[in-house]
Amino acid sequence: MNKVSELKKTIIKMSMLAAMALLSAIPSGMAQNVDNIKLTASLDSTHIIIGDQTLLHIRAEGVGKSHIVFPCLAELTQGPIEALDFSMDTTIKGGSISQIEQIVVVTSFDTGKHLIDNIAVKVVNGGDSIIMTISDSSLILSVDYLSSADTNKCEVKADIGNISEPFTFWEIFRWVLLGLLVVAIIVGLWWVVSRRKADKPIIVMPKSKPVSPDRRALADLEALRRKELWQKGRIKKYYTDMTDIVRRFLHNMYGMPAGEMTTRQTLRAFHNISDWSEESESLLRRLLQSADMVKFAKSQPADYEHDQAMQYAIDFVRLVAETHKINNPENEGNK
Repeated sequence: MNKVSELKKTIIKMSMLAAMALLSAIPSGMAQNVDNIKLTASLDSTHIIIGDQTLLHIRAEGVGKSHIVFPCLAELTQGPIEALDFSMDTTIKGGSISQIEQIVVVTSFDTGKHLIDNIAVKVVNGGDSIIMTISDSSLILSVDYLSSADTNKCEVKADIGNISEPFTFWEIFRWVLLGLLVVAIIVGLWWVVSRRKADKPIIVMPKSKPVSPDRRALADLEALRRKELWQKGRIKKYYTDMTDIVRRFLHNMYGMPAGEMTTRQTLRAFHNISDWSEESESLLRRLLQSADMVKFAKSQPADYEHDQAMQYAIDFVRLVAETHKINNPENEGNK
């Protein structure tokens, strides 16, 4: 460090001798103007955190008619000191320029104390010019990792770091919820294992309420009506599906294997059931005979006869169901 300081002092002395030599060589009018110009430099802040910025002010006072050429950013960037940007400010008194100031934004990314030295300013007067140098050993920028305020904050935090804070409601609730979750998982595992050992289903689905044969048959007939089969020319399919629904109704209601019987066998078996009535047998006969004419005789009923056959089926199912309710009131009360 001593050798570096001595080297800097030697450079400063040589610069001053060179400036004196230049002053002695310039005309007397130029020398008089230079004597009136005063150059100064200062920092807004002499202490910054690494990477922060501060302002360097370079002032030229007593300018008069002289033209001042301040250093560019590249010339102001000295070692660890980086010049980022600058602006100019001019003060006019009595119709002439009294002061010109260059405001430079500087920063540094190296810690330590950095001297801003040998700031060269060019003074031009008429056809003559001279380089003036600002050398100020007090123009030092100190760069630290943390400011003193930040260091104090860290010390305070270190002092209170061992102080325990009280638990909040949400912290307690979170632990309670976690405990309940663990209990639920344990109970669930016990349930699964016990059900498997007993050879029982883990999840028991509730049984849906059985639909009565008459409601199922009426729903199927309505679905068949909406298909509009006979309107699409599928007349045989229309009658086949209709009689199948009625035969399935008889099977579900009375256990009668109507699906395997002919029309005559079906009518004879229906005649022997307890819910028989002359009207219901008449409806069944008309429906089955109409269907046989279409399926086997390939007849082509009129449009109204298709709807009439559907009505026979609906009226038959409803009449049989009503008769069954009348004949079995105790069964209806238990439903």
